[in-house]
Amino acid sequence: MRPFKRLMSRASALEIISENTRPVERVERVPITDAAGRVLAEETVAEAHVPPFDRSSMDGYAVRAEDTFGAGSTSPKKLKLIGVQHAGEHYEGEVGNGVCVQVATGSPVPKGSDAVVMVEYTKTDGVNVEIQKPVYPGSNISLEGEDIKKGEKVISPGEVLTPGKLGVLAALNRETVQVYERPQVVVFSTGTEVRPLGAELSPGQIYDINSYTVSAVISANGCIPIVKGIVRDDEEDLKMAIEEASRHDMGVFSGGSSVGEKDLFVDIIEGLGEMLFHGVQVKPGKPTLFGLVSGTPIFGMPGYPTSCLSNSYIFLRPALRRLAGLPQLEPRVVTARMGSRVVSSSGREQFLTVRLKGGVAHTVFKKSGAITSMANADGYVILPVDLDVIDEGEEVQVTLLE
Repeated sequence: MRPFKRLMSRASALEIISENTRPVERVERVPITDAAGRVLAEETVAEAHVPPFDRSSMDGYAVRAEDTFGAGSTSPKKLKLIGVQHAGEHYEGEVGNGVCVQVATGSPVPKGSDAVVMVEYTKTDGVNVEIQKPVYPGSNISLEGEDIKKGEKVISPGEVLTPGKLGVLAALNRETVQVYERPQVVVFSTGTEVRPLGAELSPGQIYDINSYTVSAVISANGCIPIVKGIVRDDEEDLKMAIEEASRHDMGVFSGGSSVGEKDLFVDIIEGLGEMLFHGVQVKPGKPTLFGLVSGTPIFGMPGYPTSCLSNSYIFLRPALRRLAGLPQLEPRVVTARMGSRVVSSSGREQFLTVRLKGGVAHTVFKKSGAITSMANADGYVILPVDLDVIDEGEEVQVTLLE
């Protein structure tokens, strides 16, 4: 067994991960129905005006604005109703002085009119319309190209396709869009004691938890998890698994990164590529490593489920988002009162999982091997290395997990 040589601070580890993770440059063309949340890989230039014609922005009556000047509720202006135009239709006539046309929201503005009076400020007997409020030229009209002008650059490469941006693509008649491919991230669990779901457990064996929690984090952050299953504590098997992972965009292994006599992972990474750090100054999750094999980032996560998932949020998630070209998430932090006294003497930065109830943070952390420490948590309180005690009722900052 070999002790950790030096523990890397969280900030330094994140910097190393960022410097050695590159966004995927492969692109593909997909229907816009499948493009939500994807990263755009082409410049989007409008080939036509949006809207493509002057249109009414209200239900009401298209008029010549000058015919409404001086109108009021007690002294309305009376105009003759000469037609009705619904959305999707085109009125063939022309609006002259003293007349109006009924229009619907989104319908083209009839020729000759320059304003729309909202229906709320009118009365009609079906033949004539009383205008009870004046309008001015351009009132309640969306002009051709008012939203997007032909030739305008509207979405740039690297932008995430939100629902609003998909709406822009639809307005421009784009049925497909070029986006960056989702990175492929290989997931292995290691350990002879780890068994797949559905298997019979012998004494000393446990079910594979980490493949599922890690894969969920990968999927939620713009990448595709490729779950390869379980690798035995065998040097040749581990070497083959790491080499396979190196042929993808990233590899994530859980277990095998500690300092036990069967933890072969470190030696194999150093033999195949470069070990960038091994051991981080956080609790839980000290036995975390990061290296490169054939230029591919390889994570070695702790085997304990709480440590593995906690460090997946802290270290893996930023790497995944950089790999996928997604913006980094700004952590959501809320203020709460500590529900009980907490003593820390780990000499590491501690991530204490808590559940929030009524503005009070209650600790739910059990042990690194207890997955409920994460399942029951709303977030975590970060205890700095030099902090020994948080008293009950003391104000704390809770970083939310989701």
